[in-house]
Amino acid sequence: MEKLRYNRTFKNGIAVIVFCVLLFGCLTVCTVVAKIQYDSLVSDMKSVDATIVDIDLDVHVKGPDEQEIYIEYIVDGITYNRELKTDTAVSFSAGVGAHYSVGDRVQIFYDPQNPEIIASPRSISVGIFYFIVGSAGLALILFALYIMLKNHRQYLVTQEEYEKEKEERKKLKAEKKQLKLEKRKKYAKLIRIWKIILIILGVILGLFILYILFGLLLISLGY
Repeated sequence: MEKLRYNRTFKNGIAVIVFCVLLFGCLTVCTVVAKIQYDSLVSDMKSVDATIVDIDLDVHVKGPDEQEIYIEYIVDGITYNRELKTDTAVSFSAGVGAHYSVGDRVQIFYDPQNPEIIASPRSISVGIFYFIVGSAGLALILFALYIMLKNHRQYLVTQEEYEKEKEERKKLKAEKKQLKLEKRKKYAKLIRIWKIILIILGVILGLFILYILFGLLLISLGY
């Protein structure tokens, strides 16, 4: 009886599945670990209401808004001013899931031993979203793996069929390469024109930059 082996479709499918398992698995694990670390961090902290006194960066995008928020809060009669987004004990974005304005009141956590160490309330909705995406993706990939393993016999081929498939793939790759070369030859003049245009634009831009730098040099020298 001739020995059978799995074809390249099966091998490539397994490789893709392994990659996706690692990707979605890491996303799920990182989300859970981040939640555990955050809960552990704020468990020894106290909460206080802070006032937003300034917003440097205020970017509106289709997803969560990105903001750099500066806050003011009072602990034991002492006023503290901190940056909520980056200057915190944890790196969760303060503006995720909401959009803030100057004068708004936000809840923060602070370390009773050192009130300058703060943490912003973690966006639960975003954490849940990443967890759902990771878990759903992992479940779908594992289901695909189950289907492939269940029907693994249909991917078995003889050595002759395997070599034939290999040759067909090489032939297809060679044809694609030849087609690419033909396209390059067909549009060779157009490509050369574009190269010349880009070179001219690069030279003009370079001369303009040198002109600006020379002008700044003259100004700095008092001319």
